[in-house]
Amino acid sequence: MKNSSVLVLMEWYDHRLREGIGRYAAEKNWYLTVNDGCRLPQGWSGDGIITLLNNRTDMIRYVRRQHVPCVDMGAFRMDIPLPRLCGDHREIGVVAADHFSERGFCNAAYFATEYQHPHALRGAGFAERFQAKTGNAPRLLIWEHCRSRNADNWQAQNRWLKHELEALPKPLAVFCYCDYDAAKIESVCLEAGFAVPDDIAILGVDNDALVCENIRVPLSSVRHDLIRVGYEGAALLNRLMAGKPPPQKPTLIPPRGIELRASTDSLTHSDPLVRTMLQFFRDNLHRSIGVDDIADALGQTRHKLEAHVGNVLGQTIYATLMHLRLYEVKRRLALTDQPVKEIAETTGFCHAQHLNNAFRRFEHCTPTAFRKRERRQRAAQTSTT
Repeated sequence: MKNSSVLVLMEWYDHRLREGIGRYAAEKNWYLTVNDGCRLPQGWSGDGIITLLNNRTDMIRYVRRQHVPCVDMGAFRMDIPLPRLCGDHREIGVVAADHFSERGFCNAAYFATEYQHPHALRGAGFAERFQAKTGNAPRLLIWEHCRSRNADNWQAQNRWLKHELEALPKPLAVFCYCDYDAAKIESVCLEAGFAVPDDIAILGVDNDALVCENIRVPLSSVRHDLIRVGYEGAALLNRLMAGKPPPQKPTLIPPRGIELRASTDSLTHSDPLVRTMLQFFRDNLHRSIGVDDIADALGQTRHKLEAHVGNVLGQTIYATLMHLRLYEVKRRLALTDQPVKEIAETTGFCHAQHLNNAFRRFEHCTPTAFRKRERRQRAAQTSTT
């Protein structure tokens, strides 16, 4: 049986997609011809194509002329009838909305420089979920739709973003189509004097370490599982080359959670008394404090404070404190090697078993299992960087 000859033809370079394709190709002993962008491989003759199409009409014509099985790994050109496997862009937006709503944000915006089909899907998933969680619809900030847009003029975009962000209520959560857009938002925020994440929290997509970690406030990002998209896209092409029928609908690959960094590492609320209460919690997280301690510190009666918090947050003071404690526990489990016993002692739990019981009740797994899962996710996402 001869080894298959496969053409990798993408409009732009993405090392994680190529890594996924390469892993599958190595398993099947494919001969790969790789072309990113520039010249088309004239005279190529092979068994299948795995592609990523968008604006290149010459590339689209080339694919159509080959008459071999082809898989598109993008959602940009849904008008082109090809078997398709790509990221679940709507679910990426849902994950982002959950991330912000869990941190107490009631005001949000979605920013994208361009606005094609994947941009719309991420925005729709984010808007629908955030509104369902908070009752508030996010503001759409789409540079491509701005009437004063001047092509790629950074200064004009900077002024427009600054004006839009200043007009929106704070604290504000901004979900961005990608990490590059998130970096633009952060630059504008810091230039305008907004604190990140306390005034404006920022979340990107793709977890590109080059962008996310080499910036003044490191960016949190949705882990778009591009390695798996490449691998599963190649596996789909292999089935098509073997004569199997194409799927009736696009195959969607879900994201792998959130890579938490400083740009969203906070809990907040617009109500002044609740914000003061949350700050008191942060300052005293290591102590075994109760509702009476909190009421005394804020100069409130217990009854009045409980009624206010219940009206604003829809939950008890105890539940709010537990939420904050577990948020800090998850942050430390994900980002540090601190032992579970030590985490318990420094986040207000009496001992490791107390933390273990609370974690199981609220998170449906043990702290150790959560840490192992987070490390697997991070390792899978960064294995090629």
